[in-house]
Amino acid sequence: MTRAGESVGKAVRAVRRNAVRAGHVGADAAVQLAERAEGKLAERGVTRDYVRSVVADKAGVLVEKAQAYEKSTRRGRKQLAKKAKGVRKDVARAAERARKEAKVRAKDVRKAAKQARKEMAAAKHPQRRRWPWVLGVFAAAAVAGYLALTKRPQEVHLQEEDVDVTSDTTTTTGASAESVRPHAARNGQVSDQHSRS
Repeated sequence: MTRAGESVGKAVRAVRRNAVRAGHVGADAAVQLAERAEGKLAERGVTRDYVRSVVADKAGVLVEKAQAYEKSTRRGRKQLAKKAKGVRKDVARAAERARKEAKVRAKDVRKAAKQARKEMAAAKHPQRRRWPWVLGVFAAAAVAGYLALTKRPQEVHLQEEDVDVTSDTTTTTGASAESVRPHAARNGQVSDQHSRS
């Protein structure tokens, strides 16, 4: 393990040395190219000062453009943030409206489904009419009431053997019993004479 760490350390150091060398080589190449460019420009009558002033002017223009772009991007970012905030608000409002509409629609759909279920149930099982039964019950009650009111207690004729108090053990039936107790026999009541004996 220690060897692996050492080999990685060596590789990192080698990469750093090579990067420094590459930087020096690049700088040397840039110097050589600059000297060639100065030589070619000198052949055409362009001096170092002129090139420096042109480069400085271009650099100044580039710096101004960069600053303007940065300002515009700041302004643009602010405007974009404002627009995004407004869009977010609009989207939130629209979402809220959509939620409310969805609730209303869901309520309407539930009502329609309930009505459809009722209609399907009515189609499968036709509703029986109950009023004929009610009329039948009322008619039966009316007939029973009429019969109860018009019906009088019937007279019960019982043949009883009455003992005549005045005669010896003679039994009388029918008319003589009614003459002794005319009302008591008809009503099924015991007469006073019979209770005394």
